[in-house]
Amino acid sequence: MKKDYWTIIISAIFFGLIIPGGQFFSNLGFSLYEISAYSLLFLFVFTLPIIVIKKTVPIRRDNLLFFVLYGLIGALLQLTQYGGVIFGTPVAIVALLLYTQPIWTTFFGRILLNEKITKMKLLSVTVAFLGVVFLLSPWNISNVGSTKGLISSLLAGIFLSLWVIFARKTGINKDYYINTLSAYSFVSLIWLILLFPVIKFFYQNEYLTKLSYNFPTSYWVYFGLFCLIAAFLPNSLFYKAIEKVEASKAGIILLLEPVVASIVAMIVFSQYLNSSIFVGGGLILISNYLAIKE
Repeated sequence: MKKDYWTIIISAIFFGLIIPGGQFFSNLGFSLYEISAYSLLFLFVFTLPIIVIKKTVPIRRDNLLFFVLYGLIGALLQLTQYGGVIFGTPVAIVALLLYTQPIWTTFFGRILLNEKITKMKLLSVTVAFLGVVFLLSPWNISNVGSTKGLISSLLAGIFLSLWVIFARKTGINKDYYINTLSAYSFVSLIWLILLFPVIKFFYQNEYLTKLSYNFPTSYWVYFGLFCLIAAFLPNSLFYKAIEKVEASKAGIILLLEPVVASIVAMIVFSQYLNSSIFVGGGLILISNYLAIKE
């Protein structure tokens, strides 16, 4: 069990590369829709050699409906987490609402997975959320943005929670973790393609909805490496370890992601680390310790 917690921790660290990586490719001219769709495409392609070697079938008749729903959750998560920014909500507020995830995961874990809500778990969730509040310092923001942006960001936190819950469900069923990753990435990609005309109609913004493949070869090489390190590796580790780690505890550990993202942003984009980031990061580390200690 101890090894599985460490596996979740390592996956959360690598997940922390997603936000800075997304910013990097956005600066290169990729739209948010392109980053989302092509990440899922590369993720699916990386699973194919393993599936061929193992001679497994990711999507079967008995789990088709499950992955259709799981893929929809993944697609909606991709869209809602960016929706807040598009509607003019400050990034810190978007992230704060997104990382209410452990609260929802604890709630849904009790209802859908029958996971117990203990005093230690409530304490670790509370400490984790306080850490996120300090990390993002919303009191420094004078305008929280539009109601649509706030709703979109809050929904993203709920969808992220459901992503963790469904991952845990595949672990309980002892599904081969590469099968889960392959089926999830493929179906989520299909949903993004199907939803594209709708999103294009509502969001008249090329920064979000542009979808093309006309990029230099070097950009695609960078993007492939990014997807391998920041998507395939952490997702594989997470799906493998979630078989033995409760969803609510995994959700708390995943809050290491914004801590790592802040550190990487400091290194890559010369963003500074202030005292609030140190306090918030420290509280999140404490919440991780409390969750694992139980």
